[in-house]
Amino acid sequence: MEYLAKSAGETIIQHTENLLKNYDLLKKYYPEIPVNWSLLRLICKYHDLGKINELFQQKIREGTMKKEGEIPHALLSIALLPVKELKKVYGVADVKAMTYAIALHHERDFSQLTKDQYDNEIAKLQVPAKHFPFSELGLPFPNEIKRPDARFYRFLHRPSSKDDYFKLYVMLKGLLNRIDYAASGDYPVEYPANFLSHNMSRVLNGWKQKSPTGTADWNEMQKYVEQHQNDNLIVIGQTGLGKTEAGLLWLGDNKGFFTLPLRAAINAIYTRIRDGIADKANYQQQVGILHSDSLAVLLAEDSENEVVELDQLANYLNETRSWSLPLTVTTLDQTFDFVYHYAGFEKKLATFAYSKVVIDEIQMYSPDLLAYLLKGLKEIQDFGGKFLVMTATLPAYLLDLFQSQGLKWEMREQPFLDEDLLERHYLQLIKDNLSAEMVAKLYQKGKLLVICNTVRKAKEVYQELSTLLPKVEIQLIHSQFIRKDRQQKEQEIMEFAQSNQAGIWIATQVVEASLDIDFDLLITELSELNGLFQRMGRCYRKRSLVNRNKPNVYVFDGGDNFTSGISKSEYSIVHDEIFSLSKKALRSREDGILNEHEKMSLIAATYTTEALKETSYYHQIKTMLAWLSVTENDDKSEKEVKRLFRNIQSRAIIPRKIYDDFTTEINECVRVLTLTSKEISQQFKENPSIIRRIYRSKLDDYKISIAEWLFIKCAQQNQVQFKEIGKYEGFYIVDGKYAKDYGFETLHGVEEDRFF
Repeated sequence: MEYLAKSAGETIIQHTENLLKNYDLLKKYYPEIPVNWSLLRLICKYHDLGKINELFQQKIREGTMKKEGEIPHALLSIALLPVKELKKVYGVADVKAMTYAIALHHERDFSQLTKDQYDNEIAKLQVPAKHFPFSELGLPFPNEIKRPDARFYRFLHRPSSKDDYFKLYVMLKGLLNRIDYAASGDYPVEYPANFLSHNMSRVLNGWKQKSPTGTADWNEMQKYVEQHQNDNLIVIGQTGLGKTEAGLLWLGDNKGFFTLPLRAAINAIYTRIRDGIADKANYQQQVGILHSDSLAVLLAEDSENEVVELDQLANYLNETRSWSLPLTVTTLDQTFDFVYHYAGFEKKLATFAYSKVVIDEIQMYSPDLLAYLLKGLKEIQDFGGKFLVMTATLPAYLLDLFQSQGLKWEMREQPFLDEDLLERHYLQLIKDNLSAEMVAKLYQKGKLLVICNTVRKAKEVYQELSTLLPKVEIQLIHSQFIRKDRQQKEQEIMEFAQSNQAGIWIATQVVEASLDIDFDLLITELSELNGLFQRMGRCYRKRSLVNRNKPNVYVFDGGDNFTSGISKSEYSIVHDEIFSLSKKALRSREDGILNEHEKMSLIAATYTTEALKETSYYHQIKTMLAWLSVTENDDKSEKEVKRLFRNIQSRAIIPRKIYDDFTTEINECVRVLTLTSKEISQQFKENPSIIRRIYRSKLDDYKISIAEWLFIKCAQQNQVQFKEIGKYEGFYIVDGKYAKDYGFETLHGVEEDRFF
C-alpha cells in the first residue's frame, strides 16, 4: 500500500522528496549556513515517517480531523531513528538535537499524553514498518523501533537556552520547519541573493549619466560600509547622506532584512528598491514588504498597473511572509519576536543565523522595543548573523547598553558628515507653547512644515491657522485618518515637497523619519533631542543654509510647562525626564546656526548613562532586558508573544461617519468574509484564502486605531457598536466626527493627546 502524508494524496515518499529538493536549494544558495548539513538531510528524511501509523493513515483516507487515540506523528518518527548508529557518527549532543528537532517540528500539546499511550503506539509501528519502502529514501530498515532513551529524549521536555545542545537544536529545527513549510506550500525555501551588488552598480552608473560632469561616486559613508560588509557595524551619519543606499551596499549579495519603525517609511523604501534597484521582471523574487498593512501596499501597486493576478499576488505574499526572498523590508515586531523563544521561534532565529539585518532609525524605538532589539541582536550575533545600526543620532547610553549586552561591532570614531552641508539650520528656541497665532506670524512664504507632538494639538493648530491664513494652502497629516485617506496624505506630502508650490503642512511624528521630504521652514514643538534633529532633517534636507541671519527652525519648548503630549504619566509620548534633559540642553546654547557637529555633541553630552541611569526610562529598558532573560523559556504561544511584543494599547475601529458613508462597500466586505470556501471559489474562481485576505484588507481601508483607554471611555458612554462577521470575528464602530481633511474626532471632545 501507499503511505500518505497529505490529504491531497501526496505520499510520504513524495513529500520527503520535495523536502530534499528544498534542502538542496537551501544548501546551493547558502552553503555557509552554520549547520551540520548531513544531520539536516537525515532529519528531512525521518521527520514524517511516524505518519505510517495506522490511525494517521485512516484519518487521511477518511478525511477526518483526528482519530481517537492518535498521538502526534512526530513523536512516532523519532522511534524509527537508529539512535545507536547515529551516536557513533555524530555524538550524543548532535543526536539529541536531531531527536528534539523531529519530535517538536510541529507545535502540539503533549500534556495529555501518557508514556503508556506513547509506548503502545510505538509498538504498533512494527506492522506498517515492514511494508514501508525505506530504501526509496536511502534509509536502512530499522533494527529496532522504540522510544529513544533519556540521554537523547526526555518525554515532554522542550529544549531551552540552558541546554548545551540548544544552538544545534535551534538550527536543525528552524531550518527543518522552513524546508517542510516550503515543500508543503509548493514554494522555494529560498531565492538566490544575487541582485544587489550588480544592481547597486547600475544605480551608480545611472547617477553618472545624469551628472552634468558625467562623474558620480558613493560617498565616504557608503564606501565605508561596503568595505566592512563582513562586520557588525554602527554608523552615525547626518540626515540626507544616503543611509538607505549605505544599508543596501552593506547587505550586498546576502540574505537581508531592512527594518524601520514606521510603516510609511517602510512603504517608501520598499517602493524605492522595487522600482529603482530590483529587476523589474523579477522583483517578486528579490524584495518583499512585510508589516501589518503590506497586502494593502501590494494591492495598490497592482491597481496602479491595472493588473491584479491574484494567484501571483498570493504566492508573492506567502513567499514574503515565509522569508523566502533575499531582501525583506519590515518592522521589528514582524522579525524580532523570536526573543521570547515562543513555540516555533526557531525558524526565525535559524534564518537570522545566515542573514544580515539593517536597523534604521533606532532612536525612535520605545524602551521596551529597545530591550527586544538588544536581546535580539545578541542572539543573532551568537548564532552567526550580522547587524548594521544606522542613525543620524546615537545616544551614548545606547552604546553602553550595546556593550553591556556583549554586542561586538566596528564603528568609526567620527560620524559621517557632508562637509558641504554642515550648516543647514539656524535654530531659534521659543520658551512658550506653540500656537496658531505664532505660526501665522512666523510664516511668510515658501514651504512650511509644522510638527506637533499630538493629534489634538495638530488639529487645533490646523483649524485656527486655516482661519488666520485663509488664502494659504494648508494641509493636515496624522495617524487618525482611515487607512486609504492616510495613504493619500502620505503621497500628497511627498509630491508637495517635490513641487514648486507654497503652503503649510501640519503634521505629527508620522513624518519624523525616513520620508524624503524637504521644506523651507520648520516650526515644531520640542519632544526630545533625537526627535527634534530627525524633524530638522525634513527642512533644508540637502541644502546649505542660505540666510545665515534668519532662523529656518523654530522650536517651542513649552516655557515653564510641558509641550503637548508630555506628562509624568505612563501615556506621555516621551518620558518627562528625557524631555526635561532636552529642554535644558537647548536652553544652554545661544540661538543661531546649529551645525551637524554640534547636534551630535549635544546628543553625546545629554544622553549619557550617568545622566539617565536613575530615570524611569532607563530603568524600563533594564527591567525589560531582565524580564526577557527570565521568561525566555516559558513556552509562550506565538499569538501571546505577538500581543506582548506589540504592547497593544490600541483598538482598530471604523468611525460612525465612515460606516454611514460607505455602508455598501463595508457590507460587501462582510458578505464575502462570511462565505464558505466553496462559495468563494464558485463566485470568484480564485483561491478562497487570498480572496479573504483581500476583503479583510479592503475592510481595513475604513479603519483607524484609537487608544484602548479612549475606546473604553467611548464604550462607557454607549458610543461603541460591535458588528459581527460570522461567528468568530467582527469590528467596532465608534461614534464621532470624521472629515477627509481633518481626520477622526470622538464625541464630547474626548482628547487624543496620546496619539501621533
